[in-house]
Amino acid sequence: MTLHLTLSLAAGGYHPGAPSPATPDAAALRAMARAAELAKLDAVLLGMPIPGCRKTMQLDPLPLLGSMIGITQRIGLAASWTIDFTEPFHVARVFATLDHLCYGRTAWFADMFDTEPLLPLIGKPRETADLATYCERAGEFIAVVKKLWDSWEDEGFALDKASGMFADPDHVHPINHVGRFFNVRGPLNVPRPPQGMPPLLLHDPADAPSRRFVATTADIVLTDSVTLERYEELRTLAAGHDIRVLTNLLCILGETEAAAKDRAAAFDSPEPSSGCACFVGTPAQLVALFADCVCDGFNLLPAVVPNDVELLLDGAIPLAQRAGLVRLDYAGNTLREHLGLRRPRSQYAAERID
Repeated sequence: MTLHLTLSLAAGGYHPGAPSPATPDAAALRAMARAAELAKLDAVLLGMPIPGCRKTMQLDPLPLLGSMIGITQRIGLAASWTIDFTEPFHVARVFATLDHLCYGRTAWFADMFDTEPLLPLIGKPRETADLATYCERAGEFIAVVKKLWDSWEDEGFALDKASGMFADPDHVHPINHVGRFFNVRGPLNVPRPPQGMPPLLLHDPADAPSRRFVATTADIVLTDSVTLERYEELRTLAAGHDIRVLTNLLCILGETEAAAKDRAAAFDSPEPSSGCACFVGTPAQLVALFADCVCDGFNLLPAVVPNDVELLLDGAIPLAQRAGLVRLDYAGNTLREHLGLRRPRSQYAAERID
């Protein structure tokens, strides 16, 4: 089995004890995205929360993703956008546009369970504090986004100059959604994304009811657990829904194991690591961990950038390629193709056929 690997990028890095730059370096982040493409990773992820840390300054992931489109050609580009502070139409429109700009390489990380500390900064209260109601609202939000992406079928644009027909009304659908939380007429004013639907990423939550929702809704589940039991639980909860389960892995690397342990001790001294699994060792030892993977792959979180990114991409990935654990080159052009996920048909096309 070929592992799926994504790389999360953040100014400074993902260890809460790592040094943080005074000003995020957008050029450096773009260069790392380009290096990740040369290493043939599935995608880079922008906006992944730093475990246990809110003190670093980070650039907004959406315009940062946009700035990476022109300097990359094949790698997927995923960005975080919370469901708490926006509307489904905005999310659908922006990601459909980005997917067109990069010819089908985007993904939406719907940040749901880690936004509470941001609410006072934004000045907008969460719609509901009750977890069950919150998940119900999230489910409706995501369902509306998907309906909007489907509202234009692939054949929607007629562009028939002779008849003067711009769009074929049989292939364009107002969604007429009326729900508990959202009333959206549609259709979207952007054509259907090249991927049909950009893949949806959700974080694996701690509570079981939310985990069922995530497993049946996401295309990619990011989990902090590295156990076979958690992987099999998510697969069972998915109930036939095709998902990819990636383990978040904080990476502290060194040329030798002793050097890596020294770096980890220095980071943990001012502020200990928390949240996701942490690997400390050499690139070769990391590849050995890849070989024993019990899930579909890893979302790699470099402790410090660019140091750990260079050790990952120049050290670990070539070793993993030689071991046959990861791809040598891209076989497709879209992120869905990289992940082995089918391109979904518009739900409205299916309804018309039925």
